[in-house]
Amino acid sequence: MNKWKRLKIYFAIILLVIIEQLTKVIVINNIKDKPITIIKGILKFTYCENKGAAFSLGNGHVPLVIALNIVLLALFVLFYKKNADKSNKLNKMFFTMIMAGGVSNLLDRLIRGYVVDFININDLFQFAIFNIADIFIILGLFGYVVTFIINDKKESFSNKNNR
Repeated sequence: MNKWKRLKIYFAIILLVIIEQLTKVIVINNIKDKPITIIKGILKFTYCENKGAAFSLGNGHVPLVIALNIVLLALFVLFYKKNADKSNKLNKMFFTMIMAGGVSNLLDRLIRGYVVDFININDLFQFAIFNIADIFIILGLFGYVVTFIINDKKESFSNKNNR
């Protein structure tokens, strides 16, 4: 991948991290003590401090969660670099989402000692309170895996037909 394409990805990651962090600042300043119902029975914004990882796993073990966060980001970067020749625009977009979400939650842990979560759909589903970074990570991982598998299948099919 050329330098310009890498710079575009870095810029997009930084931009998404800034936007995601701004949402958390807005939540801290406006919702911390007073949850807001967005859609009754479906969606509320509720301030929550998550001192663990996803679904509060490792709750209270912030240094361990930080180390795990860094290792997972590094492993994903290595995987992405190893498979960069197979990456298309969608893969790059999904990679950017995963990195932005992971970096933003890592920043929370490093700066605050916890991740600010606020999207609450518990009235509709019994589910953990989450944030925009979590959405980036989940959608990014799902999309990356699906496009990676599809691209791999296309490549396998193409290789079979070229024999």
